Amino acid sequence: MKRLVDFFKHTFVTIFFVTVSGMANAQNIHGDLPDLYQELRQSDLAVASKIEAEIRFLWKSSGSQTVDLLLGRGVDAAARGDFETATHHLTAVVEFAPDFATGYLERARAYLGAGLLGPAVDDLQKALRLDPNQFDAIAMLGQVFESLGDVDLARRSYEQALAIHPHFAQVRDAYSALDGVSGNTAL
Repeated sequence: MKRLVDFFKHTFVTIFFVTVSGMANAQNIHGDLPDLYQELRQSDLAVASKIEAEIRFLWKSSGSQTVDLLLGRGVDAAARGDFETATHHLTAVVEFAPDFATGYLERARAYLGAGLLGPAVDDLQKALRLDPNQFDAIAMLGQVFESLGDVDLARRSYEQALAIHPHFAQVRDAYSALDGVSGNTAL
């Protein structure tokens, strides 16, 4: 039994140090994001999709192979509709990499899939504290506000996302759909 406990301790310590050392690499990787966000704001439609793809690639790079693997497993589980497994994997992501905004974003997406609005909003707020330009998180908040009937907050969220990514088609469509709706109808 002691050997098994020692094995798990060693495995956990190894994963922890691999994750921490990889996070320094993530800082360097994500250092390009401010410039890319600025380029995205000023780009035309033809260039915007390339910049968006580069941003999304950087978002998914934690700097740790372990964290990236867990992220991939969580995203895959959510895509299959297995939100319980997804949240378990994504919780491991945010525990190993608490400064990795995408971990919170993807766990929020899984929480929303499971119908858990409170935890989803909490994770979206954490993601936005780490990366205030995370236009997917802002757009997702807009969707939450819209589902709650708060059209004004949904509209403001969509406007904020569009200020960062003016060519974000899904947000443009959602924002346009709000044109016929007015006021705050939340209870």
